[in-house]
Amino acid sequence: MAKQPSKPKPAAEKKVEPKKEVVLTPLISEPLAKKIFIGFAVALLLLMVSVSHNYGISGDENFHKEYGHHIVNFYTSLGKDTTAASSSNNGPDSLMVFYGGLYDGTASILAKALPSVNEWNVRHFWNSVFGFVAMLCAGLVAVEVAGWQAGLITLIFMAFSPRFFGESMNNPKDITMAAGYMLTYVFILRFLKEMPRPTLKNAIGVGISIGVAMGIRIGGLLLIPYLFLFWGLALLASYGLTKVLDFSKFKEQVWPSLKYVLLASVLGYCFSLVLWPYGLINPLSHPLEALGIAEKFPVRIGFLFDGKQLQSTQVPWNYEPQWFAITTPLFGLIGLTLSFVLVPSMRKNGKLLMLGFLYFTLLFPLCYVIYKKSVLYDTMRHFFFVYPSIIILAGLTFNYFLNSFSKNAKYIIVTVMVLLVFLPARFMLANHPNEYVYFNELEGGIKGAYGNYETDYYMNSVKQCADWMKKNENLKQRRPDGGRLRIYSNAVAPANAYFKDDSADASVGYISYRARGDKDADYEIFYNRFIDRELLVNGCFPPEQTVYTVYADGVPLSCVVKKTDKSDFLAAEAMRHNDFETAVNLLEPYCQKYPKADAALFNLGLAYLQSAKDAARVQKGINALTQCLNLNQDNLNAISVLSQAYGMIGNRAQSEAYKDLLRQKQQ
Repeated sequence: MAKQPSKPKPAAEKKVEPKKEVVLTPLISEPLAKKIFIGFAVALLLLMVSVSHNYGISGDENFHKEYGHHIVNFYTSLGKDTTAASSSNNGPDSLMVFYGGLYDGTASILAKALPSVNEWNVRHFWNSVFGFVAMLCAGLVAVEVAGWQAGLITLIFMAFSPRFFGESMNNPKDITMAAGYMLTYVFILRFLKEMPRPTLKNAIGVGISIGVAMGIRIGGLLLIPYLFLFWGLALLASYGLTKVLDFSKFKEQVWPSLKYVLLASVLGYCFSLVLWPYGLINPLSHPLEALGIAEKFPVRIGFLFDGKQLQSTQVPWNYEPQWFAITTPLFGLIGLTLSFVLVPSMRKNGKLLMLGFLYFTLLFPLCYVIYKKSVLYDTMRHFFFVYPSIIILAGLTFNYFLNSFSKNAKYIIVTVMVLLVFLPARFMLANHPNEYVYFNELEGGIKGAYGNYETDYYMNSVKQCADWMKKNENLKQRRPDGGRLRIYSNAVAPANAYFKDDSADASVGYISYRARGDKDADYEIFYNRFIDRELLVNGCFPPEQTVYTVYADGVPLSCVVKKTDKSDFLAAEAMRHNDFETAVNLLEPYCQKYPKADAALFNLGLAYLQSAKDAARVQKGINALTQCLNLNQDNLNAISVLSQAYGMIGNRAQSEAYKDLLRQKQQ
C-alpha cells in the first residue's frame, strides 16, 4: 500500500491583538471644574465690586438716577407723586418712563439705605453686580449644555470680554437687561431638559427671570415667545407631531408642560410691573406702547461708523454685525466660526435643541432689527443681551476640542486659549478703567479704529480728567474779577456731578468742541465724541493748551485744557462787537502758535474778510479759511464763507466750486 503523503501542518494563526480604544476625557474632571468655576466666580465678583468706583458717570446715568428717585417717590407717596409715570415733560428724560424701574428703583433704594456713601459709587457697585450675574449665568448656560469645564471656559471668556466688563460698571439699561436674559436662559434650558414633564420650580425661575429682563427694558418681552417656541419644539421632540395634534391626549401630553409655560409667562409679565409705575398704571397698553417706542426710538443722535458721520435714524443693515465683528475678542470670533463642529455631538447626545436655542438667541434679534430698520445708538451696547450667546458658543467649541483630542493636543489647545485670552486681558490691565473702548486685532486695535468708530462714547474717561484737576489744580483760586473759576465741557452732565462739591469755587457749563473759544473758560474738559472725524485724524484733538490727556493704547479719549492764553475768546468777543481789527491782531499770533486751532483759524479768516479793504486782505482770509478746511473738510461754515470770499475777489469759478462742494456735503 502506497504511503499517503503527510498533510502539511497548518500555518500557525497570527494572533490579532484587539485594537485598543482611545478613551478621551475632559482636561479637568467635573468635580474639580466645578470647584474652580465657583472659586473663579467668587474672585470675579469681588474684583468687579471692588473696582466699580473707578468708573465714570456714563452719558445716560443722570437720567436713570433721577428716574430712580421718582420711582421711590411714587411708592413712598402711595402713587400720589406720578412723576415716574409721566411722559409729558420734554427732552430725553421724558422717555425714561418707557423703561422698567427694576434696576433704577432698587439702586435708589440702596443709595437711600447707604446715605454716607457717594450715590454714584452705590449705583456702580449695583451695576457691577448685575454685570457679574450676566457673566455667571452665561457660564451656567454652558454648564447646562456641556458640563462644568465648558462653564469654566465660558466664564473666563466673559470675564475677559473688555467691553462687557467695562460697561458692567456704569451701563444701567443694557448690561442689566443682559443679566435678566442670561438668568432666563439658564432656567429655560433647565425647563427644556425636564420636558415633557417640567417642574414648578423651574417654571417659577423662568417667570421671575423674564420679569427681571422686562422690568429693566421692555425688550425682555421677547423672552415669552422664546419660551413658547422652544417649548413647542421640545414637545414635538418628545411626542411627535401626530401625537401632539391628538387632542384626545391633550390633558395627558400637552397640558402638564403648557400650564407651566403659561404660568411663567404671566408671572414674568406681572413681576416686571412691580417697580415700573408707568406699566403698573396701565398694565396692558403701556408695555405695548413702550415696545413700539423701543423699536423706533425718537431721539436722534449722530455717531461715527466705518469712517462716516451718520445719524441713529440712518444706520446701515450691517451696523450691529460689524460692531460685533470688530469688538468681540478673537476667542469669541474663532469659537463661533468653528461652532459647527458641535452639531454631530449635540445630536448624538440629544442636545441639538439646546444648541439651536443658542444660535436662535444670537441670530434672531440681529435679523429682527435689520428687518425692522430699528433706530440704533452707540456701538452694540443695545445688544449686550446677544453677546453672551457668542461667548457661550465659543466656550462650548473650545470645550469640545479639549474633550476630543489626546492629552498632548489638549495642552496645545490650552496654550492657544491662553494666548487668545491674553490679548484682551493685556488691553484691560493697561487701560483700566476704560476697558470698554476695546477693538480686536482684526480692526488693528483702538489705533486702527480711531477716527473710524466711536471710542469713549459714554464719557467714562471724563472722571479721570476731573480727578486729575482736583489733585493737580487749585480750584479755590479766583478769577481776576473775584468770581469763581469757570469750567466748560462737552460732557456737561458728568462734569457737573464731579464738581458738585466744588460749586462754591467753580461753575460748570456746556461748550461744543467746534466753538471752544467762544466762552470765557478757565478750564475745558473735552471727550472725543461729537468731534468731526477730520479733526480726530488730523491731530486736532486734544486741542491747544491741553495740560492732561487720558489715553487708551496711545489714542486720546479725553483731556483737560487750561486756558492761560484767552486770545481766541477775546477775539470772539471783539467780533461780537464788530471790532474785527482787534480780532485779527489777537488771532494772528494765536494761530501761529497753535496751527491746528481750527476754530481760531475760522474766526481769523472771518475777521480778515469782515475788515477787508483790499484784495490782499481777502486773500489772507482765504488762506486762513483754507488752512481751517484742510484740518476739517466737513466744516460747512468754512466752505460757505470761502465761496463768498472768492466771490469778493471776482473768482467766480472757485466761488461756484465751493458752492457745489457745500451742496454735496449737505446731502
